[in-house]
Amino acid sequence: MKIINYDKLFGEFKPDGAISKDANQIANTLICELCIQPGTGLARFLGVKACFDNHMALRVWVQQRLDDNPDYLYLVDEMCQQLQSELYRLLPQPVYGF
Repeated sequence: MKIINYDKLFGEFKPDGAISKDANQIANTLICELCIQPGTGLARFLGVKACFDNHMALRVWVQQRLDDNPDYLYLVDEMCQQLQSELYRLLPQPVYGF
């Protein structure tokens, strides 16, 4: 009888939008700290599919960042700080004129 490792199998064929617990926690923190509004348009800046609303687009983006380095051991708080600074670089900054 062959034993199937379902975690490994599902990990290989994870559908778009499948978000891990850590990615969800990090994204929720970023949404709250950065006051990311519901709506659309953020996906374009994050480089994810445009069908996602702002909150889901951020979750998918965070998950992609975590998936880029699967062997990297991270603390959720440290990864949140790192992704927050990366997010600041991606988004256009407002220009204030006087």
